[in-house]
Amino acid sequence: MISFLNRHRKTLFIATITVFLVGTFVGLGGYLFTSNDMTEAVASVGDVKIPYLRYRARVDQYLEALRSRDTEVTDDMAKRVKIDMLRDMIVDEMLLVKAEEMGITVTDEELARDIRSTPAFQSEGQFSPQAYFRVVRGVFRETPQGYEEMRRRSLIAGRLKQLIFHAAKLSPAELDAAFAQARKAGGKDVPKDRQAFAGQAQQMRALELINYFLRQVSSQLEVKSYLEQRESGV
Repeated sequence: MISFLNRHRKTLFIATITVFLVGTFVGLGGYLFTSNDMTEAVASVGDVKIPYLRYRARVDQYLEALRSRDTEVTDDMAKRVKIDMLRDMIVDEMLLVKAEEMGITVTDEELARDIRSTPAFQSEGQFSPQAYFRVVRGVFRETPQGYEEMRRRSLIAGRLKQLIFHAAKLSPAELDAAFAQARKAGGKDVPKDRQAFAGQAQQMRALELINYFLRQVSSQLEVKSYLEQRESGV
């Protein structure tokens, strides 16, 4: 379920805004677009469905970013990206369950600040409603309503990840003991620098906490993937 977390643990907790997950804007007034049909799900976490169109947009954006950096995208790589992206979205939905239990929220004002500071929605350093509507519709294939909901949920999940990461910090005594034990046990992956080891140990403890939360959620809710059916057209 979370193999991608282990591969990307170095950046998972620091990046709250990326080119693939830019924010949404609250308070623009009326919504101008006809809603897309988002009812076909690629996965579900309890009663929450992850729309297939939203998933495909995320995959396409990521692959396009790779190609823009002159990376050769093979069929195997594209297949791996599809699987990892879906796992990413499923894990975020599962963490949202815990975030809601903990009362973590994102206000309309916070959403507005997030979108106004996003370069993709700016023109000459200022927020541009025209750029916002163009990107939401053309790049993310979303209505403003759907995009605002998606971004709010993403921010909430990101806030929980940050809390987990900070809670996973080792005390000086814990770090000394863990570092000494790791050096004694040896191993090629053990950093020689104490500070580098501290970061690695914090990341691993955070992953353990995330694993704990995911096990709790999976015991409460049914998690299903429909990727194979969607991709095969069944």
